Amino acid sequence: MFFTKVSSQHCNQLHSRLQEANKGNMELLGSHMRATIPFQCIGDIVGFSPLNEDNFRNMNEASQEVDAKIAIQEMLQQTDLIFKQIHAELFWDENSLRNFHAGLDQQIKELEACQDAELGAGTVSSPRDQKLQLTRLRVKRYFQGLNDFLKDKKYSSCAWEIIQIQLRECFLLIHQLIQRIPIQGIKYFLNIIFD
Repeated sequence: MFFTKVSSQHCNQLHSRLQEANKGNMELLGSHMRATIPFQCIGDIVGFSPLNEDNFRNMNEASQEVDAKIAIQEMLQQTDLIFKQIHAELFWDENSLRNFHAGLDQQIKELEACQDAELGAGTVSSPRDQKLQLTRLRVKRYFQGLNDFLKDKKYSSCAWEIIQIQLRECFLLIHQLIQRIPIQGIKYFLNIIFD
């Protein structure tokens, strides 16, 4: 009983915790991005096509709270994987990379714990499972495009510049998705009214 209350309180604060962590992610990413794209990268930018743009737009269609959490969780996992790739041309110091990975890992674990608590409590219908899997698949497809671009460009500094711009867009999307997760007080109040 005590564990359930602690877990429930933790998940009720998920909105604000994710919002704060996402702001930190955006600031850390922004502090390592150049103010302007280097001239030698112009050719790569011109040749860069919006990778799986439909998948990116579809990620924003995660309208329900659970869909939004799944999309956020998968985007954080895929971002973490990208930054674990060969990053000799990525101009981040080891301490910043370590902090970035630790922050992403903590957010992922928090989302997993709350998802397990919510989805494990009741029986999830098959169509619902399929919708959540489709959300995950859309995110993975988008990030596969980013990974392929990095590999094709041999993890060059220009490729990393473009990828960081794309990841900044992902963090902006995460910010929008976080807004679909109810704030603790509102969710509690609605539960009292409708229960």
